[in-house]
Amino acid sequence: MDVTQIFIVLSLSAITIAICICTYYIISLIKELKKVVTDVSKITDSVSRPVSSFSDFLMGFQNGFKLFNNFFDKKE
Repeated sequence: MDVTQIFIVLSLSAITIAICICTYYIISLIKELKKVVTDVSKITDSVSRPVSSFSDFLMGFQNGFKLFNNFFDKKE
């Protein structure tokens, strides 16, 4: 084999190994991001439920006052 051929084979081998390592790293990163997104989803769900319940409570309170004001209309 010629020196050029050896150099080409070594270069291609090094590039292939580097691409494989980068691919493995990217796949690991995507798996980790999936875990983070799942955790963030759990956190937002746990925060949104009490906020939604409190909002429903306030809307019920507001509707109760409207009903109370309808019984005692100030125009009469």
